[in-house]
Amino acid sequence: MTISSHIPHKKVTWLELFYDLIYVAAISITAHVLAHSHHGAIPMDIIGKYILIFIPLWWAWTGFTVYVNRFGQDDTVQRIAYFIQMAFVIVMAASINVDFDAYYLAFMLGYVGIRLSTVFMYIRTWLEKEGEPRRIARYLALNFLLGALISFSSVLIPGDGKFVVLYLGIFLDVLLPLLARKKVLSHLPVHHPHLLERYGLATIILLGELILVIVNGLRDEQIGGGLILASLLGFGLAVSIWWHYFEASEHIAGEDRKSSGQSVIYGHLLTFMSLGLAANVVHYGFHHELTVRNFGGLALGSFVLYALSAAIVFLPGKSVQQIRHGLLRIGLFIVAAAVALPLLPSQTAVYASLVALFAGFALAEGLVRRRAKKLT
Repeated sequence: MTISSHIPHKKVTWLELFYDLIYVAAISITAHVLAHSHHGAIPMDIIGKYILIFIPLWWAWTGFTVYVNRFGQDDTVQRIAYFIQMAFVIVMAASINVDFDAYYLAFMLGYVGIRLSTVFMYIRTWLEKEGEPRRIARYLALNFLLGALISFSSVLIPGDGKFVVLYLGIFLDVLLPLLARKKVLSHLPVHHPHLLERYGLATIILLGELILVIVNGLRDEQIGGGLILASLLGFGLAVSIWWHYFEASEHIAGEDRKSSGQSVIYGHLLTFMSLGLAANVVHYGFHHELTVRNFGGLALGSFVLYALSAAIVFLPGKSVQQIRHGLLRIGLFIVAAAVALPLLPSQTAVYASLVALFAGFALAEGLVRRRAKKLT
């Protein structure tokens, strides 16, 4: 993929990768929250904490990623902003724990620090630019400032009410750009190839986490037939996801999309969460701590989130007929997963079927793309 015209020097890409690595470390720690099972199941409060922690991480990373895509320039101020945000990400990562309430203040300080530094960069652009860039930077700066202040006020709220206030701020952050898509943001489209490259970098690092889980599984257990099978299935899962995601990304990278990039941005929330679930599928594939039914539910969640994210990220920009056919294919795979995975009799059957679903999905989508290419 090509690098954004907003970012003329290759060294900025290395800084972005450095930035992504620190974030992915935090996301990896978040995924480990789901590795706490009890009586053959992942408790609902653990699943809730995974979501509560994951979304602010994703949104904090997304905020600065999109800023750099539209307005980024390789100067000292932007580099300092990167390093400040990295420090706050480290604070967030160190605060991720199953006992989330006890670490909430530090987590929130990290999140708000990231958001306010992003707001500062938008204000800087607002003061320096003219015309549409100035108007868009002002709109986003003021709205993101409001969202950050609302989220930070959650530290004053006792009990679970603080999570409501936290997510009220995030909800406004997410909603206001959506409402402004046509009237405001459409006047300054994102650089589509660069945006895909940024999300692709994060995705490939998260896929590396699946490999790390396999390595740890092999180190922790005595080598045997079951261990080798679990390793092969985990590797097959990682390869299948890679095959579909990056083949599809390369296919749409060349499209002349002039948009706010919101399908890529918001669709990747589901992609990243799916990879977190997939890492835990691999973990429980080695450590048989879940009942077959609960393991099937975890596998189903991973596949459904990934398939939905594929629809959101890769289908926009196609013709109406292509979108309909794409949704039909994705729907059929989701139905097949929903019927099969919860009903299979053993964990190995569930695991193998999940790999087959991801591999089949990658193969089917690849065949459709190659057929469309021949027709054109």
